Amino acid sequence: MPVAAVRPWRTQSTNRGKLPEPTSTPSQPIVYPAPLNGLVTSISLAEASQASASIATNWVPTLTGLRIRGGSVRRAILVDPLPIASMFTYRFGANHKMFAATANAIYNISSPPAPPATTPKAVSALNSGEFMVFQHTTTGGSFLCAFNGTDARQIYDGSTWVTTPAITFSDGTTSANIGAAFLFKQRQFLIKSGTFDAYYLGVNAIGGAATVFPLGGVMKQGGGLLTGFSWSLESGDGLSMLCCFMSTEGEIAVYQGDGPDDAATWSLKGVYSIAKPLGKNAFLRAGGDILICTVSGLIPLSQVFQRDRDTVDLAAISRPIEHDWRRIAEAMPYGWSITPWDEKTLAVITFPFTTVAPDSTYVLNVQTGKWSLITGWSARAYSTIQGSLYFGDGNGVIWQANASGADDGMPFKAMYLSHFMPVGGFGKRMQATLAHMYFQGQVNPFVRLFARANGDITDPEGPDATLADLIASAWDIGKWDEAIWDQGITTTKIERRQNVRATGDMLALGCVVTSGGSTPLQMDIDMGVLQVAAGESSA
Repeated sequence: MPVAAVRPWRTQSTNRGKLPEPTSTPSQPIVYPAPLNGLVTSISLAEASQASASIATNWVPTLTGLRIRGGSVRRAILVDPLPIASMFTYRFGANHKMFAATANAIYNISSPPAPPATTPKAVSALNSGEFMVFQHTTTGGSFLCAFNGTDARQIYDGSTWVTTPAITFSDGTTSANIGAAFLFKQRQFLIKSGTFDAYYLGVNAIGGAATVFPLGGVMKQGGGLLTGFSWSLESGDGLSMLCCFMSTEGEIAVYQGDGPDDAATWSLKGVYSIAKPLGKNAFLRAGGDILICTVSGLIPLSQVFQRDRDTVDLAAISRPIEHDWRRIAEAMPYGWSITPWDEKTLAVITFPFTTVAPDSTYVLNVQTGKWSLITGWSARAYSTIQGSLYFGDGNGVIWQANASGADDGMPFKAMYLSHFMPVGGFGKRMQATLAHMYFQGQVNPFVRLFARANGDITDPEGPDATLADLIASAWDIGKWDEAIWDQGITTTKIERRQNVRATGDMLALGCVVTSGGSTPLQMDIDMGVLQVAAGESSA
């Protein structure tokens, strides 16, 4: 069929000639690498790093990026539903026990009655649950020693809680006055609450006479002794072990030698200063270092020897989340604790409830120094036993973490958002149109992709729960800590594409995953791509 010719007077034209042919706006892919740097919230938009996350909620940092956390399962309900103040474990040979303390009791939660049955008290009539504990093994056995600064020292001998053998003092002090204690070269050092007096027992002594070791003349900034610990520059208890006393104001007196009663070896190495510490249990042994939670960040003790007080904060491991850390510490400057989860090379940091960060736990990968945030767990204290992580909440309930795909049967949402990148250069608006993300996982998850612009971190609605039930050993059938939870499961690459809309000078790529199955989802963020089109100049 012949095509009719277009008459010249039908052709669009202007007094300057023909109109230009319409053109489409070119688009380009912007690659967002795997978030190897974990959560980073303390840099400006201009300092953004492609491998960082501005939001990493309900993920945990790994060597390759971020992995979605598991859900929690209710394991015990205490007979008296008070907040859990501390948790601790006893390990000697095959005898492993876990305990939780509230304001008036200690509970043995090693093999608790299944909920809704309640767990009875192992020790009652206490006045505080804020214990500091250590385990002291001698030829006579292995003893878990617990001090709270209010009640007589409690000792677990492997089968029973007792208060003997007694500690005797020459100045009217009692073991109820001892708020913190630690073991140094098989000798117990005791710290009297509200004073600068420490005490020590004989080598390998569980009780008996305590000798005073005053530090009032050493500490110059006031306050009182808060806690203490042994520290070896080597991993473990090496020949270079040091004895450290820390005050409420952040002064640390460091001694070397065999003990205060050995004048030939005992000497003061130095007194150092850091920001105010956040609790008597707010420190962690990591390799050959001690990490201390302070109001200005998580400070490695090794850096205290190398820097002055004004610059030591620059070495804080918490620098990537410094803004959030300081904001929480200002609202809640005491009662923090840090618990290692050695099997996962993680440490979890918790603090008393605060509206600034309700039901929040910060997670540190001890190997990489990277961070993430867990929400939805009303955790007041953590502990580990036989490779599993447990926490106690504010209502007298003990939970096992990472034991399900849901929190008490309810779905939870994990959100990731990359850092905002000036994909078109500062001052040039860009429009995101298509998101493409890769994951490593064992099941096909429900994922929603989204894009954000110019610092917008609003939370999109999450997708339906993932039914991650493809576990070779079902939880209700497999025995605790014996079932092989990843047997027969292979990890595959998962891709997702979705149309998105965001326009601005700086763009970020994100996803929301909702987990709701009976087994952990097991999914890692790999990388992502945003398809963007150039827009008009905004400068």
